[in-house]
Amino acid sequence: MKEMDDILKSVFHDKPIAQEPLQGMRMRIMDQILAAPVDFQEKRLAMQRRKWGIIFLSTFFVLSLSLFLINWFLGSWLGGGLNALVLWLTANIPILAWFQDRWVWLFDTLAILSNLKLGYQFLWQQYGLAVMGILFSWVLFEGIRDNKLKRKAFNGNS
Repeated sequence: MKEMDDILKSVFHDKPIAQEPLQGMRMRIMDQILAAPVDFQEKRLAMQRRKWGIIFLSTFFVLSLSLFLINWFLGSWLGGGLNALVLWLTANIPILAWFQDRWVWLFDTLAILSNLKLGYQFLWQQYGLAVMGILFSWVLFEGIRDNKLKRKAFNGNS
C-alpha cells in the first residue's frame, strides 16, 4: 500500500513548468488575438438585428394569417357592412351624392375582382406558409452565414 502511495505521489507531484515554453505559448496566443480581434459591439448589433428581424417576420406572419382568416370567414359580411356604412354616411348630403356613385362603382369593380380574391385565397392556402417558413429561415440563418464569412475574412486559417 505504501508503494502505491509513493507511486501516486510521484505521478501527481506538481512540477514547475519552464518559463520559456509558457512565454512562447503566450506570445502565439496574443499574436492570434491581435491578428483577428473580436468586435463585441458588432456582434451585439448583429444579434439585435437578428432578434428584431425574427420579431418582425413572425409579426408579419401572424398578421397576414389573421387577415387571411378574417377575409376568409368574414369577407362577405364586412363588405356588406362597409357598403351600408358608406350609404348611411353619404345619405341626405347633396354634395356627397357624387361620391356615393363612385362608391357603387368601386363595389361593382370589387365584385368583378372576386375571382382574383378566390385565386389569392387558393395561392395563400397552398403556398403561404411555405413562403413564410422560407423567409423566416432566411432571416434566421443569414446572420449565421454572415458571421462565418466575416470570421473567415479576419482569420484566414479557419
